[in-house]
Amino acid sequence: MKRLKYAVFVLTMAVIVLWLGGFFFKKEKAGEVAKEGKLVEGIRTERVEVVDTLYTPYTGTVVADKRAEISTRLMGRVRQVLVKEGQYVKEGQLLVVIDAQDIQAQVSAVEKQVEQARHAYSSALANYEAVRKTYERYSALLRDGAITQQEFDQIKAQFESAKAQVEQARAGVQALENQKQAVSTNINYARLTAPFAGYVVLKNADPGDLAVPGHPLLVIETGPYLFEAFLPERFAGSVKVGQEYQVMVPSLNKSLKGRVVEVSPSIDPATKTFRVKLLLEEAEGLKSGMYANLLLPERVKALLVPERAVVKRFDFTGVWVVKPDSTLELRFIKLGEVRGDKVEVLSGLKEGEQVVVEGLEKACEGCKVGGR
Repeated sequence: MKRLKYAVFVLTMAVIVLWLGGFFFKKEKAGEVAKEGKLVEGIRTERVEVVDTLYTPYTGTVVADKRAEISTRLMGRVRQVLVKEGQYVKEGQLLVVIDAQDIQAQVSAVEKQVEQARHAYSSALANYEAVRKTYERYSALLRDGAITQQEFDQIKAQFESAKAQVEQARAGVQALENQKQAVSTNINYARLTAPFAGYVVLKNADPGDLAVPGHPLLVIETGPYLFEAFLPERFAGSVKVGQEYQVMVPSLNKSLKGRVVEVSPSIDPATKTFRVKLLLEEAEGLKSGMYANLLLPERVKALLVPERAVVKRFDFTGVWVVKPDSTLELRFIKLGEVRGDKVEVLSGLKEGEQVVVEGLEKACEGCKVGGR
């Protein structure tokens, strides 16, 4: 009896094990179950292209054609600043007034000295005329033998002395008048005017500030505007005056036409670069100091993809590639230089392959692209 119960128990356990192991179910052979990829919509792709000409950006700065730093030769307090930054001013317009009381005092002092010198000159001239008449009379007397040579020589000496005093007085007047003119000229630097019409781009002074000779109080600029950059020496023979190129100004989101107006004839031995200037077409909002890029064509063969197609995850850089069966594959690529809104691919892609450029967040490995 015990053996029968034991046999039934063993048989029951064996049946359970076989059932759990799927012995009583139909088995599928390997490869018979095909996994269907997820279908994704809203993805846009572009074909990988190979180009033989690339436009390489070279960084530079926008500069004004005319720029003037307004300063004074006087040291004094600023009395008035009559303009503001960004204000348009006309040629000759009064900009800044410097306190010129010290200069006025100097002018007044020199004017008094000039007046005194003129009086001294008049006295010397009157004395000279009196002595000259006596000298002429004694000359006649000497010829007639009415006086001795000694008496004549005394009058002659007085005449020569009077003549020298007149010349000395005249020179003194001239020197003081020159001094007065020099001092008076300094007053002109107390009233600073615009040398040309333009915009005030910088204001470094306010009423009460101390004006120091040579220190700019205002900066005025006017267009047209130029683009200035330093290019590698390999362009020394190809970039010439008169040529036109495109200049990108990121802050304005504009591409402006620029004409080469100046090319430096020498190469900087330290940087191996040379300077170029391009005259830019007029554009609203264009200001000096703006960062810009000069686009120069270069003959190369490169594989390009839109920069927005690149997927970066930590150290991984790749793109979503649409395979011939319309499924997606995240493929590793090696990048080169950025070329505008595209980037150069050094390895990992072939010409003609399709990559995802929009809807990257929907892409997944093995998913199938809808609409194909």
